[in-house]
Amino acid sequence: MGYPVEMIGAKTALFSLIGVDAIEHKQDQIFNQFFKSYDVDCKMMPLNIREDDIGFFLNGLKDSQIKAVYFEKEYWEQIAALLPHENDEINFCAICDTIDIKDNAYVMRHVVGEAIVSLLGNTENQTIMIIGSTPEAKSTLLHLIAKKPAKIILAAEIIEDLMEMIQRIPSDIEHDVIRLQETTSLDSYDKIINFSDSTLECDIDFNNDFDTILNKIAELNTKKWSQHG
Repeated sequence: MGYPVEMIGAKTALFSLIGVDAIEHKQDQIFNQFFKSYDVDCKMMPLNIREDDIGFFLNGLKDSQIKAVYFEKEYWEQIAALLPHENDEINFCAICDTIDIKDNAYVMRHVVGEAIVSLLGNTENQTIMIIGSTPEAKSTLLHLIAKKPAKIILAAEIIEDLMEMIQRIPSDIEHDVIRLQETTSLDSYDKIINFSDSTLECDIDFNNDFDTILNKIAELNTKKWSQHG
């Protein structure tokens, strides 16, 4: 099967988007649009990889011409579990969406939290609420901490689910946890990021806004990768 990408030249830096149905989803087009805007000779190539074959794919990836890989969501947990790494964020979140290949070795990254915090915009002197304790929420928390907001509020229906997250917030950032209920008022928070299944008024909803998040992931990754062009 041919890949829906523009002509690849001898000097083109190749990147790959991996998913069960990556070719059909056509998310590679988002990455290639950014490469085109940077005027670099880089191409994102989509590859359909079955779950049973992902280990075989990873085994041969270092010896291929591919410079880096972005994985669709269904593979995030599996990639983090399959490959050894020393990345603190991936250890904390247990998910990985991006692998860079440098000096014949894998450099594992998870970009979704960085993308979400980037979309959030200015957080200085603001109170930010994170709803949920998913791996993506944990990734976002780490990047939000780096922005030093005035206060971080963690919320969930089961407070005990938030204990691992609250322990990661340094003492110089004011923080609290609340039990999310139907009567919980959300009016006193400057910005809200929702990772739960609840239908809430928020600034970013991971489940409903993932297309926007993916666009930011593509922007961040291609900006980093464009140095190969």
